[in-house]
Amino acid sequence: MMPFPFDLQQTLQDAVEMNKKLLKGMNTLLSVREIEVAVTPKELVYEEDKMKLYHYRPVAEDVVPVPALIVYALVNRQYMMDLQSDRSVIRNWLELGLDVYVIDWGYPDQSDKFLTMEDYIDGYLNNAVDAIRKHRGLDRINILGVCQGGTFSTIYAALYPEKVQNLVTMVTPIDFDIKDSALFTWGKHMNVDDLVDAYGVVPGDFLNLGFLLLKPFQLSMDKYLKFIDSLDSPQAVQDFLRMEKWIFDSPALAGEALRKFVKDLY
Repeated sequence: MMPFPFDLQQTLQDAVEMNKKLLKGMNTLLSVREIEVAVTPKELVYEEDKMKLYHYRPVAEDVVPVPALIVYALVNRQYMMDLQSDRSVIRNWLELGLDVYVIDWGYPDQSDKFLTMEDYIDGYLNNAVDAIRKHRGLDRINILGVCQGGTFSTIYAALYPEKVQNLVTMVTPIDFDIKDSALFTWGKHMNVDDLVDAYGVVPGDFLNLGFLLLKPFQLSMDKYLKFIDSLDSPQAVQDFLRMEKWIFDSPALAGEALRKFVKDLY
């Protein structure tokens, strides 16, 4: 009689343990209520169309005199910087004494399909900067640009250097000539005219699918397998769902702004 190529008793024990974990995980998922994000207190200080400018309430006794404006990408939500109270970049900065503002670009719809990059940079961004300068009585402020928002911020700082004290960028595409990323390759070869002409405002789900295809196994399979392994931890489940909420909370893109971004930069 041929021996089993594996330990049958251990395999059965592992199966029982997995079933216990899945049952506990099911109870954890059923107990989940609303997933809270962006919990750091802030107030609306300026708005224009769908764009809103928020000011976070200072928490330190000594606050840096020159405030910082966070400019996030159009394709994601800015609350990634304040995802949860114990993992909030913005909360940490406030505790260090920074004075923080952030732009919320909102959710474009078909009424916004003709918005251009100039509308975002020379219009909304510039008006937000002016609102902060007026609010604080300053000539210049600091700007922190993240991802595509960093590209916008770099262009803005070149156009309006007299309004920018310091420019800091994070994960920001600047050199669009590189070829070591699928995103840069797609950007050079995509037919953005047909895409924009067909949609007017390009849906967030369409763009999100493209980002998922950049790393299909890591973003579409591997993370869910790891999630199953942590189902018995309520904290891990909350953390996972909070991140998923952000990933799939993808605003649409104004067609003309996307057209210029791809054609002029990529």
